Amino acid sequence: MSLTPSDLQKILEPVSELFSRPMTPEILNLWFGLLGPHSPDEIRKAFSRFIQAESRMPLPADILGILRGAGEDRALAALMKVEKAIDEHGAYATVIFDDPVIHATIQSLGGWIKSCRQTEYEFTWWKKEFRERYQYFEQYGPPSEVPVRLAGIFDQANLPRGETSQEPKVVGDYEKAIGWVSKREKSFVSTLSIRELSQNI
Repeated sequence: MSLTPSDLQKILEPVSELFSRPMTPEILNLWFGLLGPHSPDEIRKAFSRFIQAESRMPLPADILGILRGAGEDRALAALMKVEKAIDEHGAYATVIFDDPVIHATIQSLGGWIKSCRQTEYEFTWWKKEFRERYQYFEQYGPPSEVPVRLAGIFDQANLPRGETSQEPKVVGDYEKAIGWVSKREKSFVSTLSIRELSQNI
């Protein structure tokens, strides 16, 4: 859920009242410009964490620091999920993660097969790049073209010859994975239908 000025005002007003600091439209706009890429829930939790530890009105740098830390934690958790999937399923399997941001990140790094075939030295740098790109895509949004399946060697070799795809390995929360994939595929089918209709007019 993207942040709106109204969302931010509802978060900031109680905090400013707590510390007896005025909340002018100019100050609200300043906060919104800095916190705009984050969700209301993330911002609410960041303010809560700060207030529990400090006895002053937070500065934007305080909240941004907490948000960056939370983003790093999520990126690390995503990386650990990917590492486990590489160990358990390998490059031959086609995989679906429960997080579309993981798909976007892996695709931007050359795809699933390449990710599984890193040398130990390459993988050290790959992990660093993964965390940085994951945080970027999570904050600013993934590209519009995100693959719903990360193809393994078997499907990459056999699908072009018309053979049936293998059953993908679902990594993480099954319901969450099926949920985002279904929405993305439905959107793709709708877009495809619109294109076909426009071509037939």
